[in-house]
Amino acid sequence: MERGIALGVALGIVVLGAAVALLPVTTSAQGAPAARRVTVTGIAFDSLRGLPLADGFVLLMERGRSATTDARGRFSFDTVPPGTYTVSLQHAVFDSLGLSGATSRVTVTDGKAPITLTVPSFATLWRAACGVIPVPVKDSGLVYGSVREAAKQQLVPQATVEVSWLDLVNKGTKSAPVVSQRRWRNESQADAQGSYAVCGVPLNTQLQVKANYLTNSSGNIALNGSADRVRRRDVMIPGTAPKDSSRRGAISGVVTDATGKPVVGARAILDDVLEARTDASGRYALRGALTGSRQLDITAIGMSPISTVVDVLAGDTVAVASALRRVTNLEAMRVLASGNRSRNAQGYEERRRQGFGAAMDSTEIGRRATLAAVFTGFAGLTVQTQSANGRRFNLWLQSTGTDKCLAMLLVDGIQQMDSEYLNTISPSDVAAVEVYAQRLTVPAELMRRDPGCGVVAVWTKNAFR
Repeated sequence: MERGIALGVALGIVVLGAAVALLPVTTSAQGAPAARRVTVTGIAFDSLRGLPLADGFVLLMERGRSATTDARGRFSFDTVPPGTYTVSLQHAVFDSLGLSGATSRVTVTDGKAPITLTVPSFATLWRAACGVIPVPVKDSGLVYGSVREAAKQQLVPQATVEVSWLDLVNKGTKSAPVVSQRRWRNESQADAQGSYAVCGVPLNTQLQVKANYLTNSSGNIALNGSADRVRRRDVMIPGTAPKDSSRRGAISGVVTDATGKPVVGARAILDDVLEARTDASGRYALRGALTGSRQLDITAIGMSPISTVVDVLAGDTVAVASALRRVTNLEAMRVLASGNRSRNAQGYEERRRQGFGAAMDSTEIGRRATLAAVFTGFAGLTVQTQSANGRRFNLWLQSTGTDKCLAMLLVDGIQQMDSEYLNTISPSDVAAVEVYAQRLTVPAELMRRDPGCGVVAVWTKNAFR
């Protein structure tokens, strides 16, 4: 198979080929088709993850009949006349891979031999996408997709797609850490059909995907860490001409809670550049947004933040509806010192044990009247007031010698453009604060972009529940 074939087409061929190879042609003991109607059974299996496919939709096309696979991936059709049929399988796994499903032709005779429909194995998908590169054993995977342009929404051949991630390594000891950090990059060029594949990306690590063509580029699109070895991410760039990079669009959004009630004062942040807050009806508008794929973060106090990718078109307004889940404190369900603490709390405890930065928990934070007073308790962290009322202030870190740099501020893992947001939080609501004075000591899970300084991370009690 030539590497230049569009990846989606290549994977589709692989699925069909795998299914055909695994489907037996059933005959009766005498070698002649059975005359009576039979029951046809089968199993749907995910070779990529090594699991049966439950709740798969199986269609016996010529008979217009359908079935749903059970927890073990099994399905059946009764009273089927002997003959040749098309059997298709659809499942959310195929949707996540950007595939339409598995389809095959099978000859039914006595119905004794089961039908097998499969998702291709990782090795099969790797060879289709990555060619002659050796198949890795278990420590890496691939990201693939297509690149389109926002002007005419056409595929873009020869676009460059970069996937990057951060790696933090302690080369010293726990008591005397010697920390080094590096952003790794792997890139690929889209083929003649605008399809790309970046092979050899790590698992369970946050990735950033960015597409470029001349002066046109998408935003940095985050892919959360996952154990899935094959992932799809389609990307849109502003266009293919230099003038396209200056085109703008807009986003009109509404933020509600799980009951449909508007969320007032929620923050909508686009590419860490544009920001708006929701009004009394839960609505906001972001104007002058660069076209192409952009990352939109929605956050509100007391609610779990969400991120989504928005494709912005020139001269057009994209409508986005976001539903936030309120973090509820159920006193009766609270368990102290449990192994079921939130991922945020577990991550904080692990980073504190590693000792790469300085930390303060709620016991000490609760004794201080303001968060500005909390920050002054960290060596090398300076609070600089930027307004007469003290509502806006900058956090400066002592990087090296007498040099200072503006810290990146995170609240519950979301990057904040200025510290005014902290004025909505009382010290009694804060569970912990972390300070990493130098960029080389910032843990990978707290890195939102490649900063020139360290990070100040504030965690509310809601984030630790």
